[in-house]
Amino acid sequence: MIKGIYTSALGLIPLQKRLEVIANNLANVNTTAFKRDDAFTNELISANTLFRDGSADPTQKDVSDQTYTDFSQGTLQQTNNPLDVALDGKGFFVVQTQDGVRLTRDGSFTLSSDGVLQTRDGAPVLGTGGPIRISDIQAIQQSKLVIDRDGTVKAGNEVYGQLRVVAPPNYGQVSKAGANLYTLDSGASLQDAPASSVTVRQGYLEGSNVNPIDEMVAMIQLQQDFQAGQKAVTSQDSSLNDVNQVGQV
Repeated sequence: MIKGIYTSALGLIPLQKRLEVIANNLANVNTTAFKRDDAFTNELISANTLFRDGSADPTQKDVSDQTYTDFSQGTLQQTNNPLDVALDGKGFFVVQTQDGVRLTRDGSFTLSSDGVLQTRDGAPVLGTGGPIRISDIQAIQQSKLVIDRDGTVKAGNEVYGQLRVVAPPNYGQVSKAGANLYTLDSGASLQDAPASSVTVRQGYLEGSNVNPIDEMVAMIQLQQDFQAGQKAVTSQDSSLNDVNQVGQV
């Protein structure tokens, strides 16, 4: 009976993890360039290990959950803002944060008071030669700033730099760092994205790749599975209580 309670309870843990992941996806359905996550159960402790050998503690090691990020591209949305930039294809912008170099797909850029191109959180956007500084603020005001498809930032005959766009050798080495930023695993190196694989689009932003209908359907199914698991635990606990009552008699 106790074995059945443990088995049912263990089955609830990955469901709860997936519910948390789906809830986070839905919360970011309107976040620029957000990439949805999913979770899967890597391993369940075998009943033989748990109940016969006694070599596993279900309170310490019950299931192994892992999440992964879906890096598929979201829909490009036209904004006509000269400082909004989207990547059409595989790759990331590079920004300099207080915690070091980070990657992002969010191209809703702004200018600092001294003309440095930056993210909305104030992290400088890196070009092939370092941070990009635009000295002609009037070019922005008069909509004369041009960001070419290769990332070259210019106004008239003045070139201010070229956005650095990189592509990791393995997307499995890319991890979310919060605030729509990503980090690269230690030991992995950044490589410039091939021009044939990505295009810079000025006046556009990439939308989230979350499909709210799919996420809602998955959440409803998970909630039903979770409720079924809870009922199984409650039912077995009630049966165990009845057995104890009989034993007392």
